[in-house]
Amino acid sequence: MLRIRILALVAVATASLSIVSACSGSAAGPKGTPVEGGTATFAEDAGSKPDYIFPMVTPAHQSIANIEQFNRLSYRSLYWIGKDDQPVIDPAQSLAQPAVYSDGNTKVTVTLNSYDWSDGKPVTTRDVEFWINLFRANKATVAGYIPGEFPDNIKTFTAVNDKTFTLTLTQPYSPQWFNYNELSQITPIPQHVWDKTSSSGSVGDYDRTPAAAVQVYGFLAGQSSNINSYGNDPLWQTVDGPWVLTAYRTDGYAEFSPNKKYSGPDKPHLAKFVEQPFTSDSAELNVIRSGKTIDYGYLPVQEIAQQNALKNSGYAIAPWKEWGTNFITLNFQQPTSGPLIKQLYIRQAMQSLVNQQAYVQGPLRGTGSVSSGPIMISNFMPSYDNSQTLPYDLAKAKSLLSSHGWTVTSNGTSTCASPGTGANQCGAGIAVGTALQFNLEYSSGMVVVDQEMQAMRSDFSAAGITLNLSQAPFNTVIADAAPCTAGASASTCKWQIINWGGGWIYGINPYPSDDQLFQTGSGSNYGGYSDQHADQVINAAVHSSDPTALSGVANYLANQVPVLWMPTQLYRISAVASRLTGVNTKQSPILSLTPEDWQITQ
Repeated sequence: MLRIRILALVAVATASLSIVSACSGSAAGPKGTPVEGGTATFAEDAGSKPDYIFPMVTPAHQSIANIEQFNRLSYRSLYWIGKDDQPVIDPAQSLAQPAVYSDGNTKVTVTLNSYDWSDGKPVTTRDVEFWINLFRANKATVAGYIPGEFPDNIKTFTAVNDKTFTLTLTQPYSPQWFNYNELSQITPIPQHVWDKTSSSGSVGDYDRTPAAAVQVYGFLAGQSSNINSYGNDPLWQTVDGPWVLTAYRTDGYAEFSPNKKYSGPDKPHLAKFVEQPFTSDSAELNVIRSGKTIDYGYLPVQEIAQQNALKNSGYAIAPWKEWGTNFITLNFQQPTSGPLIKQLYIRQAMQSLVNQQAYVQGPLRGTGSVSSGPIMISNFMPSYDNSQTLPYDLAKAKSLLSSHGWTVTSNGTSTCASPGTGANQCGAGIAVGTALQFNLEYSSGMVVVDQEMQAMRSDFSAAGITLNLSQAPFNTVIADAAPCTAGASASTCKWQIINWGGGWIYGINPYPSDDQLFQTGSGSNYGGYSDQHADQVINAAVHSSDPTALSGVANYLANQVPVLWMPTQLYRISAVASRLTGVNTKQSPILSLTPEDWQITQ
């Protein structure tokens, strides 16, 4: 699921690559006549597979692969985010009509459009209540939960009738923020099918009792963890989206068929939609070059020189711009590295060693731009002062460390020579002789990420900061990045620095107030960052209707370095086969898929 000065930054990539896209809203420039039926295949990101089907995901499964490119195919939230390549609500594609605010923005009334479940039952306010009740009873285990926000800020839920409900809020909120970051999360789920505590149990109103709602959630989450059953478990066959999952393999292969009762405006034309897994981006490109059918794949950045060859073989090339920010996550709660990471001067020294321009020119092949922090798009805020950013500066990094009591050992490992909490000492919890070193785990299978991490290890070493690198598949990495609680032991809180290779997409929270990422206690605040002033500026953005409040968030966090900011980059360079039409060149900013719009041509 932010970027304030914009994705326009990534437009540099489009120019430098001479990437072109076809006209008439189709990326492929199809040959022939569109027909009904056929199969279209989409290439999953390297090492990233969908592996959680229940749309109320846990932090360990909060990924694009699970949410935007899996759950949303079958289960639609109240509001569809994305109109062409802009992260705004598209009323025509939404499950509900625009929300109406009253009583000083403390009451919100929402009316559902006429949608049905695939078994013919209508989508009603009872399905909305079901979602809210399960979330409320299990909020500590649900990704995206932020203390004080949804569902804590819902005083009462009132079903006016089967199609209209009213939320009474605990205090006034910015309607824009509430629309984008709260209402857009609510995903009606089939209460008449799922409200039970076991496969053999009967459906009831269990969700209306907190203790029983915990049991219902436990059952659904347990079934979602049983990935071997996805293709045949009848539980997941009741959907309100355009697609029903009909086959699945544990390697991530997923096969969808049209929901014949889909009530939305765009009915599927394909007979089948397939998501194909790959262990590496090189493997994906090899399949495309071999002539095997990948209708919607991608060209790895490191292979950009191959774009003309792909065009000649019938693929259209189009840049896919993401609505997000790119960073590497720091663990403030890890017993060994936490005391180091909690020191602002150390984080600033580390950020000063991130040679973003070199990454843009090298591994990214000119397809990115230097990032100044949580960059956010102009739709939400026209500009902000990025003077607080920390560009690459080796001398500054060394000075920050030496002025705080470190013996800096270039191309070695610096050590703390002056322990204590004084202005010129190492800081709280750092003993004399402590080595300035960190373990950094990153996703395998992506050449660009590997090249960046190798370069970063070298750059950090120049200031005496040692990075011990290791790799694992993407799904393993995000599972390893589970938030640690304060005071956790080293045996239960192992990770120190993690780079899953994609930063953050503002999908379920497209209004870039950054409460989900950096507010104290947020379930998506993986590193456990906590800062009183950060909470204050975030809170101001949440409650104020003045978009300039977002500048306070952007400016403060840029210099605070709650994560290591990395270059802004394209999500991918899409390669769309000429036989596929209906793929909008202005691809979803939150990386959702709409294969219901696609058709095969003959």
